[in-house]
Amino acid sequence: MAGAGRSRAVDGLKLVLALMVVGIHANPFAGFGHTAILLTGEGLYRLAVPVFLVFNGWYLQPAIAAGKGWATVRRAAGLYALWMILYLPLWIGFARNFQPWQALRFAVFGYWHLWYLAGLAMAAAALVGLARWPTRPLLALALALAAAGAAVSWAMGEGVLTPGPVFHDPLSAFRNPLFLCLPYAAFGLLMRREDLPGRIGRGAALALAAVGVGLVLAESLLRAALPVGVSHDAMASLVLAAPALALVALQTPGVTASRALGDHASGIYFLHVAFVALLIRHTDLARPMVYVLAVTGSLALTEALRRAGLARRLF
Repeated sequence: MAGAGRSRAVDGLKLVLALMVVGIHANPFAGFGHTAILLTGEGLYRLAVPVFLVFNGWYLQPAIAAGKGWATVRRAAGLYALWMILYLPLWIGFARNFQPWQALRFAVFGYWHLWYLAGLAMAAAALVGLARWPTRPLLALALALAAAGAAVSWAMGEGVLTPGPVFHDPLSAFRNPLFLCLPYAAFGLLMRREDLPGRIGRGAALALAAVGVGLVLAESLLRAALPVGVSHDAMASLVLAAPALALVALQTPGVTASRALGDHASGIYFLHVAFVALLIRHTDLARPMVYVLAVTGSLALTEALRRAGLARRLF
């Protein structure tokens, strides 16, 4: 979202979501026990990526309508390539030991958090191709894909499904472009196409968001009883919670011409892994301190990039 008329609420929510992503990688509440982890890093914080994707789809819709959908695909793919290069010093060491098929998987899906950009580029390309689909078939496809991702996740937790070695980070059997990026970006695109912020009342949106968040926390706790531990990226409850939270932000009045909030949200997301990886590898700091240093370091570096005029190129 460039130029004047940026939503303060959307940018503010993105900043909170970026802080949640840092919490997934360096949970400051981990020391409070397993239940705290289930409520935070494996619970509430798992809203971050799906909500980001809903916003991506929201802003993709007018680009597609204007015939500029492929420009968004190229932008996401270009940012992915750029950040893979910037993170090369952190991943080149272990990448030297990859088999050819592992190297190909890594090149396509990325280092650590950069899978998001790769997945977004693929999802955006798919949505450009599906742009002429009516709302109901596209919504049905998105729901089916999200349900498939949740089903795979639950089946792995039950121990009835064990994906092969191909489905290993950065390519998960359920956290991938097909089962996560495409459906949630499609939700955002359809929300804009159908003008849901104007058609759903504010009270109803808030109620849906509250119910959705509650279901996310409940599902995270329920998954703790499964015999096999599986990350909670593809919880079924996210299908309600993520679009509803995005809807509340989109309905909230208040605009600004400043990119500051949005830039800092993007900066925290893209930069924090460098701090987290280096601090975990080379120090014995507790997770709360790693979290604080990663956030403050990312904010400071983002501000430096803004002052240098590089934020628009990198974020």
